[in-house]
Amino acid sequence: MAATIPTVRFDTDKLAADKRFESWRSALHAHRVWLPEGADPAQFTALVDAWGLGEVVLTHSRLPAVCLARTPEMAEADGEDWICLAFQLGGTTLFTLDHGELVRTVRPGELIVFDLTRDFKSETSVHEVITVLFSRRAMLQAIREIPQHHGLLIDGGWGRLLADCLLSLVRQLPEMAAADAPGLSRTLVHLVAACLKATSTAQPAISRRTGEARRLAESYIESHLTSPDLGPTTICSALGMSKAGLYRAFAGSEGVTGYIRKRRLEVIHVLLNDPHETRGIGEIAYQYGFVSDAHFSRVFRRKFGFSPRDARVGLPVVVDISGTDELEMFRQWIRRLS
Repeated sequence: MAATIPTVRFDTDKLAADKRFESWRSALHAHRVWLPEGADPAQFTALVDAWGLGEVVLTHSRLPAVCLARTPEMAEADGEDWICLAFQLGGTTLFTLDHGELVRTVRPGELIVFDLTRDFKSETSVHEVITVLFSRRAMLQAIREIPQHHGLLIDGGWGRLLADCLLSLVRQLPEMAAADAPGLSRTLVHLVAACLKATSTAQPAISRRTGEARRLAESYIESHLTSPDLGPTTICSALGMSKAGLYRAFAGSEGVTGYIRKRRLEVIHVLLNDPHETRGIGEIAYQYGFVSDAHFSRVFRRKFGFSPRDARVGLPVVVDISGTDELEMFRQWIRRLS
């Protein structure tokens, strides 16, 4: 029988309570890691699956609220130089980049790229995320010059293509042979390189004031996605913002109503891929404002290229392997990326 792709599973249920957080933190040796104020390390719970593909390390993590940081000084000291892609499946992550010059709130269904040699801090809620770490040398082999990507959100058609690829990988990797790893690594690196090239030229610069207005509007939209009254009028009323200011904040993209529809579809897409979500497709769609099954199916297919029914798939169960040896193997995978 062919050897499968190297896999590590870290499950805090297999560890004593007083070792859970420190064991997980030790695997993230290139970051400063801490828990939010008041959090009890003994209550820390984590389930992380990781696959080593050579020039790429992919992880699927289910974690409580945590905080991570990395600085250029840390990168200079340890020499670890990677590009990271994060696909948020659940919860939210607040990224503060380049000493506060850029702030991004990443929500379910969104993808962000950042550079591990530059300043960043992340603060999360309880969350689920697929993370991909790429060696810079592999990216430079795929694309002659890496575009500006620190804090870049990969959206649109390229973003959906990449999201579907990552969801499929998490499902299929446990069944794939070790001999497949180099090909998978090259394919994923080239896909992300194409996404960076296409997306970096499609996001116009906006003023700090307009950016703050958009951030406030996005936050309000996210917390009211299931409200049937969500729209420009209610957003402006709740935030004390003019419609002109709101429309300006979403200019150059899909507009306010288009953004609301996009976020609803992205959240539904994630829910349909959640094996623990037992509600019917129509019930989920109705909760997010789609009163017609036919209309929902049509706009979902138009955005993602397949039907909601096709999206409803489960995640396989993989074998637990937790322990010091596996954590050291994971650390070695990461170090080889530099």
